[in-house]
This record gives sequence, C-alpha cells and structure tokens, in this order.
Amino acid sequence: MSELIEKRFEKGGRYFVSPQLEMCPHVGHGFFTREGGVSKGIYESLNFRYTGSDDKALVEQNFKRAAEQIGGGFDHIVRTCQKHTDIIEVITEDKGEYRQVGVPGGCDALITNVPGVVLAGFYADCQLILLYDEKHHAIAAVHSGWRGVANRILAKTVERMGQEYGTQPKNIIAAVGPSICRRCFETDDDVKEILFEIYEDQVPDYFYKEGNKWHIDLKMLTYSSFIRLGVQPYNIDMSNMCTCCGEEGLFWSHRRQKESRGVHAGMIMLKKV
Repeated sequence: MSELIEKRFEKGGRYFVSPQLEMCPHVGHGFFTREGGVSKGIYESLNFRYTGSDDKALVEQNFKRAAEQIGGGFDHIVRTCQKHTDIIEVITEDKGEYRQVGVPGGCDALITNVPGVVLAGFYADCQLILLYDEKHHAIAAVHSGWRGVANRILAKTVERMGQEYGTQPKNIIAAVGPSICRRCFETDDDVKEILFEIYEDQVPDYFYKEGNKWHIDLKMLTYSSFIRLGVQPYNIDMSNMCTCCGEEGLFWSHRRQKESRGVHAGMIMLKKV
C-alpha cells in the first residue's frame, strides 16, 4: 500500500495521483483539491459543487480544467448523482456531452470500458475510490462514505465489473483519495452498531471508544475489503491525508464546514490509443 503523490497544474494548484495508476499508459486520473480553479469566496478555487451559490459557469470551468489535466475534455465527463446509495451505473457510450447520471434516485458508482469517457465522483470527507482493470481495460469511480461502506458498494462495484467486463480482483489497481481519518470520524452507537455488525469478524481493531463517542477507521475498513475481495496489496494506493484535520487551504470538509464549502472531484478515464 502506497501513499498518493503530489502533482501540480501548469498555472499552480496541487492535486494527487496514484503511483500505480500513474504507470498505466492507458489511464488518466487525479484526486483534485481546493487549488487550481476559478471559483471565489467560500468556494475558492477548484469547486465542483453546483448545489451551493457558486456561479455555474465557474464550476464548469473547474470541471474543464480538471478533465484536461488528466487528458480528457469537459464534453466527455460523466458524473455521479451521489446520495449514499449502492447504485452502480454502466456507461456504454461516449455521447460527447457533459452529463450526470442517476437522477433522481442517485448513483454512487460508475463503470465503463469506453475510451475517452471521463468518470467523475466527489468527496468532502467521504472516500472517492478509483479502479482500473489492467487486463480488460475497464475503470470505475466509487463514492463511499460510512453508508457506502455499510452498503458494501466497493464489493458490489467489483462484482459488477466482473459481470460486465470479466474483471477479476487480482487484476485491479485501486486508489483511494484523501478522506476523513478515524480520529475525526466521531459517531454514535447507531453507526457503530451498523458497521460492527457487518465487519465484526474482520476488523474489530478499527473501532474504538473515547468518552461517549465511537471512532471508526473507514480507510482501513476499505483496505480490508480490498484484501478480502482478492485485490493484491501492492496494487492498492491509499491516501493518509485527512480532509477534516488536514490542511484547510487544501481541503474542504463537510464535518468541519457543514454547507459553507465546495466539494472536490476525483476523475479517471481510459485514454484513446
């Protein structure tokens, strides 16, 4: 398991990439931060959130900048409609237009084997997971907060890739972006009971109580799930950076800032060769 590595936009602004995915010539990807965009005020600068008061034209410019950074284009972005579901959408064609799928019921994971399509998911404490099947050249973007972990959306996405493309876990390269750490993920008994019931036999050491609150290591629950699925440890890159207690100028955090914030994007695409 390796840490992500830092890269920069040509005109400034940091984002992160997976060392493993970076070595794959068929893949472009990135986990983007607050830096490198054009939004202003509480959304400064690389905001991908439409549901606040940010100017839509500026948000679209941010999407364009990020997509171009990984070798894609705005008109080829397919984005999630994240509602903490376990719904997975299969993208079967490049329509040549920016679009959101899963409206109105929600969609928290996207998969495709179509070159040129840019899959985009979002995070501001939750995990954003990027997957690449290097044998069958298929990709996925998966949004997984604690509800996604409870819904096993990662395992369901890997299973769906198997059904659609013949993907086997041993051929998957996986990257997990910056997300909330266990010290910051403080919750009550109800969330603990839901997660502990699912993962009790697997990872009891990832739960601990401090006062009246539980702290749960969602990063390690995800890593453990990868191993359980059969993904090779050396094919997993995972950020140790926390969006909540990390550098405030680099990350927004839903837990820290509530609704007075933007949102980050993670993107992945298959390059046309």
